[in-house]
Amino acid sequence: MKKINTSPRFMEKAGEVKFGLLHSCGVSVQDSGEDFERELEALTGSLKSTFAGKALSENPVIGRVRRLYRSVGWEPTKYRPSSEALARRLLQGKGLYRINNVVDWGNLVSARYHIPMGLYDLDKVKGDIMLDIGGEGETYDGISREGIRATGKLILRDDLGIFGNPTADSKRTSISADTRDVLAVFFCPAGVDEGYITAMLEELRDAYAACGDNVQSSIEIVRYKK
Repeated sequence: MKKINTSPRFMEKAGEVKFGLLHSCGVSVQDSGEDFERELEALTGSLKSTFAGKALSENPVIGRVRRLYRSVGWEPTKYRPSSEALARRLLQGKGLYRINNVVDWGNLVSARYHIPMGLYDLDKVKGDIMLDIGGEGETYDGISREGIRATGKLILRDDLGIFGNPTADSKRTSISADTRDVLAVFFCPAGVDEGYITAMLEELRDAYAACGDNVQSSIEIVRYKK
């Protein structure tokens, strides 16, 4: 499993964090099939039932994710965690963008469990990974737009620089048709139960098992505390 560290400046502000990691090797990136569509329809109905007359912010996991953002000075109502943005789209009847089977299943699981995540082509990640806070003037090129400001935001770095955060991943390490080796990183607040994190990782692992003839996966929960 790829090693992930945390920077001193992140730990000074946040104090504690968990990562849920899934490494899947041997995936075949294709369009999603009917099984995904059925699962997405079921999730949409479940979310609408759960949040009928309620705000997303009332969910305890979403609340903890928001507090993680605010601990480093990042306002989650302005820069929404990806998981919350996905759930919001489903509740509004907008559905999810179809990208490919690897990304689509990742988005579905993130929306179900309300934990933001990033998906990375491991062949494009160089060296160890570090969770950090973006420095003054730092930017990176996202999947959908260039020059995303990273100052004061939670970010992931490798030896080549910033390659994503819990709101927007980078173009450099994104999943493409040639991707075979995938790392899913879930950014888990300290208060989230590890059984919950394990269930989330196992669900995505099982989905990825159908994304290739011989997909080999491993899961891990990494904890950091000041």
